[in-house]
Amino acid sequence: MVIAVAYKDNEIFEHFGHAEMFAIYKTNEENTELVSKELVEVKESGHQAVADLMDSCGVDAVIVGNIGTGARQALAEYGIVAFAGFCGNADDAAELMMRGQLPYLSDEGGCSGGCSGCHGHDEDGGCGCGGHDHEDGSCGCGCH
Repeated sequence: MVIAVAYKDNEIFEHFGHAEMFAIYKTNEENTELVSKELVEVKESGHQAVADLMDSCGVDAVIVGNIGTGARQALAEYGIVAFAGFCGNADDAAELMMRGQLPYLSDEGGCSGGCSGCHGHDEDGGCGCGGHDHEDGSCGCGCH
């Protein structure tokens, strides 16, 4: 299995269409171990261009914070499933995906009012999914 995670600073990036990089994880044949991780830079923008990149990397599934319907459809044309609504550590998410423990949330886009990768807010009011607050005070995954 090949898993792509929209990636920034070892965290799941907020949006498929704005990701500048993806971490590409490969598993062994039994899907019991992650055997490699490669960072791939996105050189062309647009849903179709990024979907084409995912196809060229042999990706089976994409993990991202948010993804629109058009991008989800572009991936589906290649048989790639988008798992949206997640935040936190990219390596952990790939591990959960490999084990079949990452839930498929919906076909509606992404995170809107809650994030499976989040575990609430910490005592400082920040997101409990890794403390990667953005300038607007949100974690980028709909937790606030």
